[in-house]
Amino acid sequence: MNSWDIVLATFLAVIPVYLIIGTGWLLRRIHWILPAHESPLMRVALDVCYPCLILSSMLGNEKLSSISFSAQAIAMGFTELVVGMGVAWSVARLLKLKVGTGLRTFSLSAGIQNYAFFVIPILMVLFPAKGDPTLGVLMTHNVGCELAVWTIGIIIIAGGVKNLSAGIFLRGPLMAVVIGLLLGWTGLGSYVAVPPVMNTLSMFGGCAVPLCMMLFGCTMYDSWERMQWNLRLNIAGVLTRLVLAPMLILLLAWALPVDPLIKRIMVLQAAIPSAVIPVILAKRFGGHPDIATQVLLVTTLVSFITLPVWLAVGDMFVVPLVP
Repeated sequence: MNSWDIVLATFLAVIPVYLIIGTGWLLRRIHWILPAHESPLMRVALDVCYPCLILSSMLGNEKLSSISFSAQAIAMGFTELVVGMGVAWSVARLLKLKVGTGLRTFSLSAGIQNYAFFVIPILMVLFPAKGDPTLGVLMTHNVGCELAVWTIGIIIIAGGVKNLSAGIFLRGPLMAVVIGLLLGWTGLGSYVAVPPVMNTLSMFGGCAVPLCMMLFGCTMYDSWERMQWNLRLNIAGVLTRLVLAPMLILLLAWALPVDPLIKRIMVLQAAIPSAVIPVILAKRFGGHPDIATQVLLVTTLVSFITLPVWLAVGDMFVVPLVP
């Protein structure tokens, strides 16, 4: 598959993502999904369906039986987010943002990509073959992303370590990855990965992405209705998340001596727009959720154009995305 094929495949892959987000937008508009429905639906998605998706992609994945390979993937996930937040912090300082005026919120919202639910449907289109290890490697890589969010990210948005606790790591997705890695490292995964178990995990896991993307659409609808737009911050958010951060992450992927499969994940992650979690953290820790929401909305829309371009660049200069 050449680079132009990658561009076309990516366009085709992101169209369903935007259609599902748009469905969530419409369902909120016509009051089929009410604000009171969001919390229970999100709990089902994150604590039931998503862990099942993780386990179904990890069990039987031979790549993840290697501790050194898994550690490499986790380290790259952590590094990507630290680099992204560092770039966003630097841009925020150039914008003269300070603590109390959006410095910390912008650093998270422009620095953290939507490393799970935006990537998964694209990955499934590019690598549809049953048994392809890429999805399992993504889930392991995302452990590093979660560690970065719930350590460095929390320290930034909360202004210190006082809000850190062991309980933030006891979350369904992270626990599923830990279980999946332990089963792979010990060789017990082959005893668990029997057809009835795998079919059940796959059926539950198949609900995770559409549920979360629809709820994302609901959030976008609510935010759009009451948003007071800041053109300067929006442009800075796009340049940070969709130009500067991808350049640095692709450079890292090209320069570091990591497994080509991990480089493939890094290329995918480099092109992804901002995540929802900074909006949640800004609300929780007294930040500026309006800034986080604007960066989220604008980068998500603009990424429809930039995402295929960065994937083509990565395919040409870093690693072939599809052999």
